[in-house]
Amino acid sequence: MIESSQNGLGTTSLLLSYASRGDVTAIKELLDDGAVVNASDYDGRTALHLAASEGHVPVVELLLQRGADVNPVDRWGDTPLADARKYTKGVVVKLLEQHGGRIEDKKKQGFSYDDISAQYEIDRSELEPMDHIPPLCQTPNEEFRVVNWRGTKVVARMLLSPLTKDPEFLTKLKVELLMLERLRHPNILQFLGAVTKTWPPVVVTEYLPRGDLYSLMSNSRLSPKLAQGFALDIARGINYLHEHKDSIIHGNLRPRNLLQNEAGQLKVSDFGLLGSRSYANGSEGGCYEYMAPEVYRNEPFDKSIDTFAFSLIIYEMYEGLQNMDGNPEAVARRRAIDHERPSFRATSYPTGMRELIAACWHKEPAKRPPFSEVIRQLEDMKSSHSSAKIVQKCQCVIL
Repeated sequence: MIESSQNGLGTTSLLLSYASRGDVTAIKELLDDGAVVNASDYDGRTALHLAASEGHVPVVELLLQRGADVNPVDRWGDTPLADARKYTKGVVVKLLEQHGGRIEDKKKQGFSYDDISAQYEIDRSELEPMDHIPPLCQTPNEEFRVVNWRGTKVVARMLLSPLTKDPEFLTKLKVELLMLERLRHPNILQFLGAVTKTWPPVVVTEYLPRGDLYSLMSNSRLSPKLAQGFALDIARGINYLHEHKDSIIHGNLRPRNLLQNEAGQLKVSDFGLLGSRSYANGSEGGCYEYMAPEVYRNEPFDKSIDTFAFSLIIYEMYEGLQNMDGNPEAVARRRAIDHERPSFRATSYPTGMRELIAACWHKEPAKRPPFSEVIRQLEDMKSSHSSAKIVQKCQCVIL
């Protein structure tokens, strides 16, 4: 039996997580232990949806062999075949079509933005306070609390700024919520709904009780294996946001916004809404630690500011949290004006990691690699490390 399952983690969450990773062995073990192959998340997404989206052919084959419904429809009316086509996973498309996969006609289903929004509008009375759990975070402008919603612990983010009473703000908020409704990826925090008809507005997301990356790194440096896996989690989540048709800049990427799910993967949170705006104007404490030089200099910026922040987070995974000497703004100034960067001291970096970090914090934004390239390099490092371990274990004598 899988160890994490023994520790009481949700079987459905594990199944979906392993499907998104492409871990055939773990999925087979879960199914052998009684996991439901057609189990789904809040949005009706099954393991087959996730495996099809990521192009994991062996996982798709296994799920179909184990009796997975080939045409489950999620909240947006999408089937696994629709997802495979959307993300151009040609081999999976052919495989699903061979098993009777189809794409639903959303017009016949009557899907519209208004309908989708109606599904996400939550009645405030459904959010039951859990006063025995202290607030996760409190600022003058917002508050994060764990609440009970329909029998499930979720996080309610209350937007308390006076600006939220402005009708123009509410209109912009609803437009942004329409965008959040369409975002779904294993490495981004799942949006569940919102309260917009009464004040204050509340954004509801999934609750990840294992905490954030900052808490993990506060205790000690991460193991090289864990750091490498986390780096891929972050890169995949940010790449999804960057390559979305709306090209979303996170703008406030830092360890406190990277949350760990039940299966031990990181999920990117706090994108959209106040994220890039609070980062860009320096209004949120601590953002200087991961601020791109061009932002500090008040110059135009693009999505490469996330690449810069990513480089410092990966650096900290191997070196430990940065020493700001109590003055993070001064450090940000030296990075922006003097092009100062942290020194590499740890000996645990895999081959190529230092070079990747240096490329990601390049002083010229245009020379920082896109996250699609970051993912490719990280996956190459992972493959090289696995191959080296196999060679080290082999102690054959050839006669």
